[in-house]
Amino acid sequence: MSLTTETTTMENIKTTSASDCAETETSARRLFTRETGQTLITLGMLFKHVPPFNETIDKNTGDTLISIGKKLKGKK
Repeated sequence: MSLTTETTTMENIKTTSASDCAETETSARRLFTRETGQTLITLGMLFKHVPPFNETIDKNTGDTLISIGKKLKGKK
């Protein structure tokens, strides 16, 4: 009877640990995705509006980066 209780307790601990790890991984992935989106938006704005960049880089590049960044930033 004691062995069964210990086995059940160990299974619960392993399940809980795996669940917590998955939530942390998802949270970190979500944060990384949002930060990447914000970075792309910032680069796109830079390429569109700052004179040294907008003279040499195509406007479509900035628009594309902003579009991708908004999609990444908006994901939940």
